[in-house]
Amino acid sequence: MPKFTKIAFLFLCLPLVSCTSLIQDTQKSGADLVVINAKVITLDASHKEAQAVAVRSGKFIKVGSNDEIQALIQTGTKVIDAKGKTLIPGLNDAHIHMVRAGMYWKYEVRLDEATSIPEILKLISERVQKTPKGTWILTLGGWHPSQIKERRMPTLEELDRVAPNHPVYLQALRDVGQMNTAAIQQSKITAQSELPGGVTIGKDATGNFNGFIKGFNGQVLALKAFPTPSLEEKITGLQLVMRDFNQAGLTSVGETFGIGVDEPDYQVLFETWRRKKMSVRVGLHFPTGSQNEAKKWIASTTSASSDEMLLFNGLGEGVLNSMGDGYLPKQFPISNQAKEELAKIVALGADSKINFQFHATLETTMNAMLDSLEAVHQTSPINDLRITFLHAEQITPSIMARMKKLGMGVQMQNRQSLGSDLMQTNWGDRAQDIPPVKTVYQSGLPIGGGTDGTTSSSYRPFISMHWLISGKNWRGDVVRPTEKLTREEALRMYTQGSAWFTWEENKKGTIAKNRLADFLILDKDYFTVPEDDIRWLKPVTTVVGGNVVYQMQD
Repeated sequence: MPKFTKIAFLFLCLPLVSCTSLIQDTQKSGADLVVINAKVITLDASHKEAQAVAVRSGKFIKVGSNDEIQALIQTGTKVIDAKGKTLIPGLNDAHIHMVRAGMYWKYEVRLDEATSIPEILKLISERVQKTPKGTWILTLGGWHPSQIKERRMPTLEELDRVAPNHPVYLQALRDVGQMNTAAIQQSKITAQSELPGGVTIGKDATGNFNGFIKGFNGQVLALKAFPTPSLEEKITGLQLVMRDFNQAGLTSVGETFGIGVDEPDYQVLFETWRRKKMSVRVGLHFPTGSQNEAKKWIASTTSASSDEMLLFNGLGEGVLNSMGDGYLPKQFPISNQAKEELAKIVALGADSKINFQFHATLETTMNAMLDSLEAVHQTSPINDLRITFLHAEQITPSIMARMKKLGMGVQMQNRQSLGSDLMQTNWGDRAQDIPPVKTVYQSGLPIGGGTDGTTSSSYRPFISMHWLISGKNWRGDVVRPTEKLTREEALRMYTQGSAWFTWEENKKGTIAKNRLADFLILDKDYFTVPEDDIRWLKPVTTVVGGNVVYQMQD
């Protein structure tokens, strides 16, 4: 069996629903789940607010007043009294790396909301109390020293004090990392170790490795010392990630696997889906690095089965290695040869109606890619493929105009929340007021929200939405003084906007009859809470397809 056929075989067809069950379902008159006494923000133009909702077979069957919804309560209906709290559509991070996160999630202490060194050390100390000696404690990105009061990493001595018997490795974004003594000993890294490209290590007064690692590939160096998880451990880890995503308010994501995820790891997602253990909907893109890889994935996935929990969507975010411009780079030259190869890949995809999502940060990268896309469009129309630029911090009005002609969309993530200092260093004055989220939103280009988490940013959606609305980075500096969205615009971007990229804008993202019943009940009102408190919002209840997947404990 050819390799690509084996991969495609991982997508198993869903069992057919019996005619009997269909007849029984249509005969139902009541609801499986109702929520009453809520402030329902529907985002539906015909019915903007309501008091209550009713769900049956995973979809909304009615949105209206308490009296209207209570009439649908029958024996067996689950009733949730929202007690006046705000109910919004489930949030959709259109670009995140969930499968990669699951590999080591059970070892992670997340520092996404940390504000000081004492808080970080307290979190590690609490994990130490609950974890057997010798077990790794990790933080693999999603935070940066610029967000905390001291503006620095915890030291080796501080980590040793709170975790003398546990190897600890804390990584800030893909920028810097710090090990404690136990981790240094297990890693076997020395001052003489061969280092990945662009990585440097710190040394103490005697010239020995002191646990400090700097450089984008630093995690690759540290990774060699981590426990190697089995397939079952990765599946369990992915379920833990989904649990925490639900707890943060995510009901859907766009997954592109990402750096560090190899083809065998794709089975982690497929097997979780086959076992019906998904609590987050996934729109999936396969990364490729060359024309030959792209051919394989186009051939192997056009006949793949999927459903509303796992939807194959196309190729990306890396489609061609020679056009991937990295994390907030200063510059990235692209050759004519690369542009020609990209055009050949897109032409193959156009023939098979395959969608593409392209990692593109710089203006020069986007323009080079558009040259390739426009060349293909002349002979093979691509304006119905919903091709996407991801990140697009340096997008311009002229780029937007070119994109519109090709039916494209853009997804913007809050990498600026933690990366604003690097943007300023690499781009100077241009770093002000980019990415231009308001300009793009008002242009009419389809736009979706997300984070690029869990390493390059926090996965928490309300941190990203606070960034969209306030124009501030994580520590509170205004970095986009005019390019800010209203609260409603940010919510639409994270719901309807993100759904467009998987052709699901008529299935989810709003609360209306026959839409998928994905929603959140929030602890505070999104529309009235003080602006800087938006990032601290939490769901008290998260529902996916009519199933309660998270409930805050009293």
